Amino acid sequence: MNEVQLGDKELLDEVKKRFDEKNATLVEMEFLTKKLYDLNQKLKDNDKVKGEFLSLIKNVFNNPISSLLNLSRMMQKNEDSPQTQKIKSFIQIELLKLDFQLNNIFTAAEIEAGEIASYFSEVNIQTILDEVVSTFEHIMKEKNLLFFSEIAIPTVLVSDSKKLHTILINLVSNACEYSFRDKSILFKAKMQGEDRLAISVHNVGDVILKEHKKEVFNRFKKVDKNSKARESVEGLGLGLSVVYALVESLGGEIDYDSSEEETVFSVNIKVDKKDRPQSCINDSANEFLFDDFDEMKEF
Repeated sequence: MNEVQLGDKELLDEVKKRFDEKNATLVEMEFLTKKLYDLNQKLKDNDKVKGEFLSLIKNVFNNPISSLLNLSRMMQKNEDSPQTQKIKSFIQIELLKLDFQLNNIFTAAEIEAGEIASYFSEVNIQTILDEVVSTFEHIMKEKNLLFFSEIAIPTVLVSDSKKLHTILINLVSNACEYSFRDKSILFKAKMQGEDRLAISVHNVGDVILKEHKKEVFNRFKKVDKNSKARESVEGLGLGLSVVYALVESLGGEIDYDSSEEETVFSVNIKVDKKDRPQSCINDSANEFLFDDFDEMKEF
């Protein structure tokens, strides 16, 4: 086999050529690294602006909505003519609906932005449930629904009260919307072991078929069916996707089961029985993004 013998000059030229190629590669890598750094900085700046904008918008809407709700509740205490009472009730119901939907929109935006830090404090499940039920009294009255609760929690729990409220209000909302008239809704809460809270919401009405389990917790989708429980189901299709993300951020799981006419949503989350720091960001708080699937459905 013939070997090519290089002279000193040819050898030096080859070394110089390879050195120049390597140097050009390093220059290009340095340029690309700087571009990536600049892009990353812009993304951070955009996230900061988005977070500030979201906070501003929340205050712009939440403050007047809260004030109007308080005023509406005060107005309800005054006795007026039947027509005036009807108008006041209508205003309060519409404000409650608006407050509920805005909360889901803002929560979904926070989840999308990775802004789902948990703020822990002592929570009372019964107090949260009472507030949630009061929000849907008009639907329960309209459909003649009975609401029962079985809460067996002997100790004070520590969790994120706002997240728990959002979880419960969406589950109870679904149960009210899809229950048949003159039926009942059952809420259960108990401890499983020392640090797990198990919650379930049972209702009789239009059911979610078990084959939709993969799709039902995705946003902006609703079950496309003729509802016997309600002529038209209101909402944006965000509720269960919001619940799924919040349950996950609290170290929990959510599932549902259904029979011929009964649907049961079950939530299991991690809780504490002693004080924790006021603010604690979940490890996956900045990693959660909504997954979009084809043909997704949500109640």
